[in-house]
Amino acid sequence: MPGRLQGKVAMITGGNSGIGEATAHRFAQEGAQVVLLARREPEGYAVQQAIRDTGGEALFIPCDVADRGAVEAAVATTIDRYGSLHVLFNNAGGGSGAIFPEESDEVWERVLRINLTGTFLICRAVWPHLIAAGGSVIINMSSLAAVAGVSETVREMTHALPSASYFASKAGIEALTRYIAGLGASHNIRVNCVCPGQILTSRLTTAAGEHRFARHFEVVQLLKGPGRAEDVATTVLFLASEEARFITAEVINIDGGAAAKL
Repeated sequence: MPGRLQGKVAMITGGNSGIGEATAHRFAQEGAQVVLLARREPEGYAVQQAIRDTGGEALFIPCDVADRGAVEAAVATTIDRYGSLHVLFNNAGGGSGAIFPEESDEVWERVLRINLTGTFLICRAVWPHLIAAGGSVIINMSSLAAVAGVSETVREMTHALPSASYFASKAGIEALTRYIAGLGASHNIRVNCVCPGQILTSRLTTAAGEHRFARHFEVVQLLKGPGRAEDVATTVLFLASEEARFITAEVINIDGGAAAKL
């Protein structure tokens, strides 16, 4: 039985770890040819090899999504290799622990450049190829920070409050999602956004220990216990597939019900 993404070419930014890595494996398992974009090369090549070792097709391209030239070159390499592109998952991003009003101009501009401008640059570069492919999909990565204020609940969620630039960039990504979805509809391009809550990736668990987030899981969420990268990957796979053919311009929370308590 063919996979849900059989014959599709799927690009994942930030595909070398965490949610991006989990999604890359799910896409490959469902028959996609997976293109991984990321800055950290050893991890990127490791994910590429892991997918190939299980019989999948993957290509890692070192790329900084904040660099227009690098983005356009990565898209060109993808088209040269596979001839088309059907799915884009904009997962790459970053943040800062700088708190307003101490957050510097440089930090503000860097976070927005990676998160918001990087998403824009990738979407723009792949757009003509998604139109040519027909029935294409973009999934962007947001965060509960897009809708959260600075409250005690949010502090309970984050433990270290992200910067103003992070909040603003994620809200911008949701607005950009709706904007592009409006333009994509006539080309049969669906554009949606996923909004994870506290997801325990391997890096986060190693750095902080799962116990650090125990109170978050018990107090902030409606569903108790940690979210995993695979929970997000499963939702992204659904949105990328024909099963979600009638869904566009939506923001999907994957947070154990945390948004309901904000």
